[in-house]
Amino acid sequence: MESRLQNNVVFFFIGVFIMSILGFYPTYFVHFPAFKGFSWVHHFHGFIASVWIGMLITQAFLIRAKNYNLHRKVGRASYFVMPVLLFSFFLVARAMYVKNIEVNHLSEADALAALSRSGLPDIVYLGILYSLAIIYKKKTAWHMRFFTCTGLMVLGPGLGRFLFTHLKPEVAGPILGITFLGIPVIWMIIDLVRKKSPVPLLIFIAISLTAANMGNSGHSPWWQAFAGWVANNLF
Repeated sequence: MESRLQNNVVFFFIGVFIMSILGFYPTYFVHFPAFKGFSWVHHFHGFIASVWIGMLITQAFLIRAKNYNLHRKVGRASYFVMPVLLFSFFLVARAMYVKNIEVNHLSEADALAALSRSGLPDIVYLGILYSLAIIYKKKTAWHMRFFTCTGLMVLGPGLGRFLFTHLKPEVAGPILGITFLGIPVIWMIIDLVRKKSPVPLLIFIAISLTAANMGNSGHSPWWQAFAGWVANNLF
């Protein structure tokens, strides 16, 4: 079972790449080559996110080919790529905040609330999963699960855009729920049956539940205070 997972996870990462292209096509790629209305921040974020997905695919192929030495060397590059990816989320959040204030003329409270749905929380979620993957790099089962979960996190934006573009909200919403809660729960149950630790999947499920509820916390006092501090001191 474990060897099959390691050999086949590459197809999941390829799927993440394809879904990202399909999901962002109507809102981003269709504007090629002029990309009117987009700044360098969006291009930078898209590029580094693509690099990260490419690294996931490459690493999975190397494991499948049992080229562990090159796998470790490529893995060291992630020490640079992931921090840059997290920084790109920060830049996107800043750009969105400025646009909401200066172009969309949202109130300060609404602009801060919008940050709860993308950008800032993603930095925390991905940062946790990546850090744990590195901490447990010598514990193969955990290492693979945490990195697979980073792929799930990256899948979210593209899949969400694709589903809500082509399906009714009452259909798209449950599919997202099944993807980010149902599948991890099933995987965790399988791990329990096979006497493997449920901790990696439990952590991802906790992150998914947090992310699902974060969108409703945008106008809460604690988020307004936190996002307000970020906007005033870091933006």
